[in-house]
Amino acid sequence: MITHSRMAGLFLLLPLFLALALTSGCGKREAFETLSAPPASKGLPSYWKIPDFTLTDRSGKSVQLADFAGKVWVADFFYSSCPGPCPMLSSRLSDVQKEFASASDLRLVSISIDPEKDTPAVLQAYATKFKANDRWIFLTGEKAAIYRLAREGFKVPLADRETPDGLITHSARLMLIDQTGTVRGFYEAENQQGMADLFAGIRTLLSSKP
Repeated sequence: MITHSRMAGLFLLLPLFLALALTSGCGKREAFETLSAPPASKGLPSYWKIPDFTLTDRSGKSVQLADFAGKVWVADFFYSSCPGPCPMLSSRLSDVQKEFASASDLRLVSISIDPEKDTPAVLQAYATKFKANDRWIFLTGEKAAIYRLAREGFKVPLADRETPDGLITHSARLMLIDQTGTVRGFYEAENQQGMADLFAGIRTLLSSKP
């Protein structure tokens, strides 16, 4: 017989069970974050500020949060050898690059979660593959710093270890950050409506002062 105390414990553990059930690997496409952007008609939410960081771009240059001050940016976490959602994420960012080709205050930021393999040279080759311009920034650096930025800065899930088939479980969403470094939205990249909402959010931020 289940006692009242055991029943209460089960209810407390329910959110954890749901989160684990929705976790996906890089080779799968189930979404496993709970945050999402509301319809554009309701305006953009304002979540939290990204903490300072220091990483390295594909040219070997050091990049910090301050380098994005006054810029709107769209970020994702990926790795170059990912066979799952990463090429799709990069393809969607390529679409953003084309749609906002004349937006000088917009930056695209792709952060590698496999920095040991994704050296600046590897990121340069990957960027060339997707015809990235100089406003699309690819970052690598110390693994601990990258994982801390993902989990504590963007608050998105990221596995500590590879799966048995060599995949890394990570977020498959695009994130929108405003000119003050505040996260303003999370978007499903493979979802047509998600991309439409992202485009609308970018336009809103580019045309307004935070």
